[in-house]
Amino acid sequence: MVTPTIRVFTEGGKDIAFSNYTPTWKLHRKMSSKALRQLMQGPALEQRIHNAMVTVFAEMDKIVGKPFEPAEYINFAIGNILMGLCFGGSFDFEDKEINFILKAEDELLENISNVPEDIYPPLQYLIKSKAFKRVEDATQTVLAYIKKRYSAELATYKPDAQRHLADHLILARQEAKEEEDPEVLASLTETHITQTLADIFFAGIDTSRLTLRFAVLHMIANPKIQQKVQQEIDRVVGPNRLPCLSDRPDLAYTEAVLHESMRLSTVAPTGVFHKTLSDTSIGEYMLPKGTPVAINHWALHHDPEAWGDVDAFIPERFLDEDGKLGPKPKSWLPFSAGKRVCLGEFVAKPELHLLFACLMQRYTWGMEEGKIPDLAPIASIFVMYPKEQDVVIKRRF
Repeated sequence: MVTPTIRVFTEGGKDIAFSNYTPTWKLHRKMSSKALRQLMQGPALEQRIHNAMVTVFAEMDKIVGKPFEPAEYINFAIGNILMGLCFGGSFDFEDKEINFILKAEDELLENISNVPEDIYPPLQYLIKSKAFKRVEDATQTVLAYIKKRYSAELATYKPDAQRHLADHLILARQEAKEEEDPEVLASLTETHITQTLADIFFAGIDTSRLTLRFAVLHMIANPKIQQKVQQEIDRVVGPNRLPCLSDRPDLAYTEAVLHESMRLSTVAPTGVFHKTLSDTSIGEYMLPKGTPVAINHWALHHDPEAWGDVDAFIPERFLDEDGKLGPKPKSWLPFSAGKRVCLGEFVAKPELHLLFACLMQRYTWGMEEGKIPDLAPIASIFVMYPKEQDVVIKRRF
């Protein structure tokens, strides 16, 4: 479903997340999925995460015992991982480029909830609201950045070395030119390619950074659970190396804790709206073709019939009787479902697990004496934000 604001930042619905189910959508999703699997399989993903965390730890060690807002450090780690995936390279912590572009992304997400043009579209052709103008300005900043990075990679592209996602998309466009396939070529314009890159880059960063910030706050609110996570990491990994992807099956409690945090915080409460492809029905409701639909993830994750003590933080919900990670509950859908399921789910799950395990291994997380974390989210139309608040860390070893 394309509203005026979505039309602005998708440049007319040329992205993956919001565009309609078409041959162009299927082409870009297939290309992106294939590239992600090639670029982010085990060792490559693990190395990217470890490199980012080593840099972050060097900075966080300087502020041990001092109150600080962790968002900048989490943003930097995840931003570096996604930057390497999409465009290659990495940043030093002193370089504020990641925080600059994420500030523009935050501006976009914060304003998109309050745009009157989305309620009454003709307004966009009369007198634009301040909120709509802010969305346009933030979009221009975000897309200009992606296009600049894409142009830089295009200038250094070599067909025999696929360095990152941008290279895979450049290769696909060149092959379409060589094959003189006008239909495919029309789906691989520079606008389509930069929109796909923006989708992977920002969707990967936004959901991961908010999920980890909530997870840290949940650990501060539940110190005994935090301690149990650390005991498991100590037993499986020890203090002398970073957690690895191969440790994941033996860190079931750590994974269950992350799953429970994702359930309670639900950073994407309604996912993305789409529309029915044909006349259909859900229960007693008839839905004509073209009806806007969305999955209410928040309702699923807070359904008392599915979860029992729904507001309590109980990681054991996700474990079987042997303490292993059990089958995924039907009412747990943080990555959505069906053909429009999150493109990067198979990357995001191990990435989040490894980042969370690294943060818990190195530090004990708390707040200044007398303070407690505020877990109530700030809501926008697409995401739930944790409130900014200072935390305190202690080195564990």
